Amino acid sequence: MIYQKPKGTKDIFGRETRRVEKANTLARAFFGQNGYEEIKTPTFEFTELFSRSIGENTDIVEKEMYSFKVDERSYVLRPEGTASVLRAVIENKISIPARFLYIGTMFRKEKPQKGRYREFLQLGIENLGKAEPFYDAETIYLAREFLKLVGAVEFRIEVNSIGCPKCRIQYKTELKSYLEPKMNRLCADCQRRFEKNFLRIFDCKKESCQPVYQAAPMITDRLCPECGEHYVKVKNFLNLMGIEYAENKRLVRGLDYYTKTVFEFKSRALGAQDTLLAGGRYDLLMKELGGGDVPCIGWAMGQERMLLTLPENLPKIEDPKVFFIAVMGERFAQELLRLRITVIDHGFICFMGNPEAPIKHQMKDADRFGADHVIIYGENEEKEHYYTVKNMKSGEQVQVLKDNLDKFLTAVV
Repeated sequence: MIYQKPKGTKDIFGRETRRVEKANTLARAFFGQNGYEEIKTPTFEFTELFSRSIGENTDIVEKEMYSFKVDERSYVLRPEGTASVLRAVIENKISIPARFLYIGTMFRKEKPQKGRYREFLQLGIENLGKAEPFYDAETIYLAREFLKLVGAVEFRIEVNSIGCPKCRIQYKTELKSYLEPKMNRLCADCQRRFEKNFLRIFDCKKESCQPVYQAAPMITDRLCPECGEHYVKVKNFLNLMGIEYAENKRLVRGLDYYTKTVFEFKSRALGAQDTLLAGGRYDLLMKELGGGDVPCIGWAMGQERMLLTLPENLPKIEDPKVFFIAVMGERFAQELLRLRITVIDHGFICFMGNPEAPIKHQMKDADRFGADHVIIYGENEEKEHYYTVKNMKSGEQVQVLKDNLDKFLTAVV
């Protein structure tokens, strides 16, 4: 029997692993410079953390969580990062304001699509304790700058405001009056969502529902004075920061905890499901989870989807050269170890051959490992104080004096 990975999962290895780790390294450096501290939370949490924060009637809680029971307690594999970060802040009494970066694995039982998996890598940031519109714009600005840093191309930014609970009470009454005579034209999911999580109807992708929503009243046009002023100031700061964006009045988020500003970064490279990065403000969530009345904003991005938007030969994620060291005889083992340290100190990947194996076998191993260069050392090399270096791509072979090895390695590109 040949075992296969479960549907919606992915094996990551070789160049893909290096690309992911390079992106993570860039993220830690970039967000660290902007005051974000990395936080790691458990891969599984108690179920109620997400049913309370995300919302019991969201698709994630209703359909997509991987849950299990142990000793009558219900657990889930975490479907997103924000609730876990806030739980950790509350539980560990971390002082506010605070900024966090998280990088980790999430799990959702959704239909696999291009760049979307049931187990996926997610990178996100959370800015806790800041309510001012400037920080909404800064959060979007940092997302744009990071995507530019890693080389993402051809993405666009959409923004909207979905107001606060005060705005929504009156808006829901108006929307219900508009939709009631047209309800039979809506899909079953939209009819159910309207009763339980009415803003989610605008997230429907079914063509049959779209004509109804085209002429529907939009919450963005019916914001309370406070939310309206907040949204205007966010857009003003985006303009001052030189950020190109489009207003999308039908843009909502799939989680209940969002308020006011929401945004998405979209890329044509991803096809029909084109969202690359998404987030917004969630000023009510900390209190909902038992903490203080703390305003928050953040975003998250699936790294598999991010990689689909990056050029394959992005210089910042270039593979290092591979060296293989072949020495002829056990008595050269110490020279083998010294050479390895020198090669690695120059930033290259290094494989060591078995000193007891014939040189022919070692060269075959070098070829299997994809070596760019092989450094050969034996009796002749020892006697004449040089290394033989073979370029495995061109077949060219040169002799490099021992004292010139550092110079030679520095010149390798």
